[in-house]
Amino acid sequence: MNRDRTRRDLLRGTTAACVVGLAGCLSGPEERSPGGETPTVEPIATDDSVDWPMFQFDAANTGRAPGTGPTEDVAERWSFDTDGSVYSSPAVVDGTVYVGSNDGTVYAIAADDGDERWSLDTGDAVSSSPAVVDGTVYVGSQDGTVYAIAADSGDEEWTFETDDKVAGSPTVADGVVYVGSNDNSLYAIAADDGDKEWAFETGEAVQRAPAVADGTVYVGSADQTLYAVDIESEEERWSVSTHARIQSRPTVADGVVYVGSNDNNVYAIDDESGSIRWRFETENSVTSSPAVVENAVYAGSFDGNVYALSPSAAETDGDDTPGPETYYWNGGGFRAVRSSPVVVGDSLYVGNEDGSIYALSAETGETRWRFRTDGWVASTPAVVDGVVYVGSGDNSVYALEEA
Repeated sequence: MNRDRTRRDLLRGTTAACVVGLAGCLSGPEERSPGGETPTVEPIATDDSVDWPMFQFDAANTGRAPGTGPTEDVAERWSFDTDGSVYSSPAVVDGTVYVGSNDGTVYAIAADDGDERWSLDTGDAVSSSPAVVDGTVYVGSQDGTVYAIAADSGDEEWTFETDDKVAGSPTVADGVVYVGSNDNSLYAIAADDGDKEWAFETGEAVQRAPAVADGTVYVGSADQTLYAVDIESEEERWSVSTHARIQSRPTVADGVVYVGSNDNNVYAIDDESGSIRWRFETENSVTSSPAVVENAVYAGSFDGNVYALSPSAAETDGDDTPGPETYYWNGGGFRAVRSSPVVVGDSLYVGNEDGSIYALSAETGETRWRFRTDGWVASTPAVVDGVVYVGSGDNSVYALEEA
């Protein structure tokens, strides 16, 4: 069934630093900038087509991918209607877009023309983002089930039942599916047959995707804690408490775990010791997950900003927790940012509660283009072969390319 829609005559982008119709400009901050420095972002060049297999591209949730994305004004290549809002973030593998909808369905959509290849109905909303590895789609449903689905046919391979909703996204690494549940558990499930390898209990719901790196699973919980769980021993290595629930997915890069908290902070935590290297306070909850490049950490906040921060900690006197060494810029004038930013080429792509998808310069924060949908955009974009794929609260999935 083809759910492709007619092209919308909506504003699709701006190239100036000030965003039309929003308060403020996307320029460097004033009082909070210690020098107005900007990061240098080196694109990861590749001549090959790049798949986007899971949330924020990889098992460490880095949000950094090779290739290029659109940098000029964009138009719809296609849009695809579902019967519910699309909070799920797409995975794009072998020319197919895999995404969930709050209509309770997982969809496989042709990347080139937006035709539906198959769909599978679950028992409740699918806000989970699919992970596609070795020909299988792994995805959670709020019916309490993790599904393994054949990527080519849409047939169920196995299901795994938890005791509550599975709203978070699976992370697949080394033949194991790691996924949280509202039953207060993080599960490790064998990817080939769905057998439970182990479960780790937290104090409250695990509602977001874990990150996996170097033999450790990192996951946040509504009990206000970030956990590091050793994969081999199945035991807690360390935990860090914040002052509110953690709905941000952790990101691991260069020996540091970055995560947001509903206590308004972005944290940088040493992956070995669990000590806090720095924290950065925003003016509202941080449920967006950071994206990390060599010399910048990008994080969105419900305060309406996307921040570019240094990975390094500033020196401080006394016992106060330091902040990041350099504060580069913030993109202001957005509404709340739930979507997690991703960096492809030297552009940062992110959705916003104002109903738009944005491309910003990853170096300056300048807006390169803006595309408006008819609903909020909490979905995190996937960028493959110059096309941005993203879901919207207007019940649609969009494929955007340069006009």
